[in-house]
Amino acid sequence: MEMRRRGFLLGAAAGVYAAMGETAMARTQTCAAIPPPGSDGGRRLRLRCTGCNLCVAKCPTKVLKAATLEYGIGGTMMPVMDFTRGYCEKGCTRCGEVCPTGAILRLSAEEKASEKIGRAALVSGWESKCLAYKEKHACAICQKHCLYQAVKVVEEKTEDGTAVRRPVVDAAACVGCGACVYCCPGHALEVVSPKG
Repeated sequence: MEMRRRGFLLGAAAGVYAAMGETAMARTQTCAAIPPPGSDGGRRLRLRCTGCNLCVAKCPTKVLKAATLEYGIGGTMMPVMDFTRGYCEKGCTRCGEVCPTGAILRLSAEEKASEKIGRAALVSGWESKCLAYKEKHACAICQKHCLYQAVKVVEEKTEDGTAVRRPVVDAAACVGCGACVYCCPGHALEVVSPKG
């Protein structure tokens, strides 16, 4: 039953790809999808995941969702992080505990706390989105909600001498949990691949 459902979804995704055209297909295949922690950067998912979505169903913060085209056509229904829906809790190891195939490793709480999921970064055009920068607002929500003290809102001077406040990410301290992305009211942050 599960394999028939996945086959149907893969067929439907192929139809969507055909309708999208070549340029959109290439753009979708190169997108930077963030896989769950314990999946070896997605390599274990590609080898072992059956798309059962137990990890998605059991995720307490709902940061996991079933992929559509984030991993390309072969990755339909595999779990992918969506930081607009939630963030990855520091001590949570639920996805690895429920994975029946070993596509997501069972990490200890200590291993999970240091697992590099990705890293936070400012989005393109962040200056028009960040309340601290754009509106000279006292916003520091990203800093307040960072589970690893990796995001700080700092004050600096622009070339014309104007004082501005902006978020700065300590890439070494950030594990890419997405708490800053999830809570940012201006959508000025994203999580990117740890290698990116």
